Amino acid sequence: MNKTTALGGVFAALVLSACGGGGDEVVAPPAKPPATVVTGVEGLWTGATTDPLNVQGVVLENGESWSILTDTVGTVVGMSLGTVQTAGPDVVSGSGRFLNVVDEANVANRKTEPVSYTGKYAVRDSVQVTASNGVKFSGTYGVLYEQPAVVSELLGNFTGTGIGNQVREPLISVAITTGGLVSIPSYPGCSVRGTVVPRASGRNVFDLPLTFSGTSCPVGDGVVIQNVVLYNDTTQAIVIMGQSASKAQTFFYTGQKT
Repeated sequence: MNKTTALGGVFAALVLSACGGGGDEVVAPPAKPPATVVTGVEGLWTGATTDPLNVQGVVLENGESWSILTDTVGTVVGMSLGTVQTAGPDVVSGSGRFLNVVDEANVANRKTEPVSYTGKYAVRDSVQVTASNGVKFSGTYGVLYEQPAVVSELLGNFTGTGIGNQVREPLISVAITTGGLVSIPSYPGCSVRGTVVPRASGRNVFDLPLTFSGTSCPVGDGVVIQNVVLYNDTTQAIVIMGQSASKAQTFFYTGQKT
């Protein structure tokens, strides 16, 4: 297992920054809203570890941490779920579990491992943490987190990779139709249904409970996965990250609108 897994509970963001303008013109970044909008280490973050791997994810208003780790070509190699705590104005710590999805052939090697880390952060700006094995992560804040979550922006069809209980499957299609209704037609013999809604926090994050019905589903028959959804309306990339109430089963998805 790559030692970067010790940073699995750390957080970062869907690729959130975008360039503007043309020629040699230098375009100023968008102005940040008042600092009171977000406190602590809450938000979308993007960054990399010292191994290196890229990290994408979010820290929610309740301290939950969701993240995906990808290699240099963008392949998901692991996911993590956890919680984050802050102490004072700049100290952060976290713990959770990392789910390895690298080894497709050997189920025994798709391990779930505990993770922990400590470090420093600056509100709506930056974070640097170190895991117990010495691996470091540095990330920056994405202001997209503070924009309204608009369901209509998600409507359409996506193609990407689905990861159910740590088993990766490519070319998975997700459809989001009027009213935020979600279906995943790519699993034969499995009905996947849910409705995406803006999270009550008012941040640019959506909630999506998905019910999986069928014996060939990527999770158990009848299991409900409670997901958080991140969407970038500029790049049209979506990330869905979730687990069952028991935390025994997980489903993650990364896709692009087609």
